[in-house]
Amino acid sequence: MTPKFIAAALAIIAAPALAQEQKTLESKPLDAPASMQTASDRVLASDPQSFVSFFEVSGLPARLTEDTVGDPLVEYRSNGDKMSLFFYDCEDNVDCQAVQFYAGYRAGNVSLETINSWNTDRRFVRAYLTDEGVARIEMDVATSLDGLSHRDFDALLDLWLDSVVLFEDHINW
Repeated sequence: MTPKFIAAALAIIAAPALAQEQKTLESKPLDAPASMQTASDRVLASDPQSFVSFFEVSGLPARLTEDTVGDPLVEYRSNGDKMSLFFYDCEDNVDCQAVQFYAGYRAGNVSLETINSWNTDRRFVRAYLTDEGVARIEMDVATSLDGLSHRDFDALLDLWLDSVVLFEDHINW
């Protein structure tokens, strides 16, 4: 037997036991191993309340509201600053598949060169200027159908919040 065949056979044999174990597990801490996580240990764009709960458990006040087109919107605070988490790829304002971290700055004196230099050095977070001169940064996250573990989303949140601080320094906010 090949190693691939053995691995596949073990996965088939273990699947029912893992499914039963997942049903009976209680909520785990944010750093619980992926093998111990349940649906309540995940954030899903199709379940906006899962993000509100995540933020609150993380010590960030949050509330669920809606954006101008009726899609969910989570407003949360970090270090006293109000931030937004927009929901995208929704069907009739529900069953969303992605979220977008967002922050905007009415800085007034941010040049296109400053924005371009930010984008040149960044991979996941992008910046742009609006026609009104508002500097914005955004980061998209696809949760798809299965969502993201709290541990993975916590890492993305850290990346976002670190990026906000770096961007504010970059534009001399």
